[in-house]
Amino acid sequence: MSGKYLPDGLPHNRALWPEEYRELEQLDLLASRLIRQLKNRKIYRERVLVEIEKAPVVHREFFRDRLNHWREVMRV
Repeated sequence: MSGKYLPDGLPHNRALWPEEYRELEQLDLLASRLIRQLKNRKIYRERVLVEIEKAPVVHREFFRDRLNHWREVMRV
C-alpha cells in the first residue's frame, strides 16, 4: 500500500485492523481504481465526482487526497 496514512505496527492480518483503517484502505483502493479507469478512458470525470459524494463525509478530504496522490503516481 503506497502512502503513509496507515500507522506503523498494524498486524499483517487486515481483519485485526480497526474498522477505521479498513475503511481508509478501501477508499485508497477505490481511488486507485477510479484514476486507472479514468486514465484508460473507461469512465468519465463525472463518475469520480459521484464517488466523492458517496464517500462518508468524515473521509471525503482523505479520499480527495488519495485521488490526487494516484493521479500524480499514474501521470509518470
